[in-house]
Amino acid sequence: MSAATTTLGQLMERNVSEVFGEPDPGRRRRAIAELYAEDCAFYDADGRSIGQAAISNRVGRILDGSPPGFAFSLVGPAEVIHDLGRLRWQAGPAGAPPVMSGMDVAILANGKIRTVYTFIEASVVADSTDAP
Repeated sequence: MSAATTTLGQLMERNVSEVFGEPDPGRRRRAIAELYAEDCAFYDADGRSIGQAAISNRVGRILDGSPPGFAFSLVGPAEVIHDLGRLRWQAGPAGAPPVMSGMDVAILANGKIRTVYTFIEASVVADSTDAP
C-alpha cells in the first residue's frame, strides 16, 4: 500500500469523526482546512458545496437538522485504489442501532481530500412486522 493510499484512507476516516462528528463550527472549519484541499467540493443528493467554507456550512446544516445525540460511525476501514477511496458509514442516536447508512467516495489531490461524493444507501431500521 502506497503512502498516498494510506493518507487518503486516514483522511476519509478522520472526515467522519472530525468533520461530520463535530458540532462546533470553529473546530469543524479547522478540521476541514487540515483534511481538504482549498478548492474542494462536496456532492450529495441535495446538491453541491464548493470550497471549505461551503462544506463546513453544509455539514453544519446536516448536524443542526439531526436529533440530539445523533452520531456518525465507520462501518469498516476506507478502501483505496491510487487516489480514489470509498468509505462506508452509518448514523443514528449514540448507543442505539443506526437508522441510516451511506458511502463516501473521495478523490485525493496533493495529500488532501479534493472531492467527496456522498451516497445515502438506505434506512437500516428493520420493521418488526417483517420478521419471519
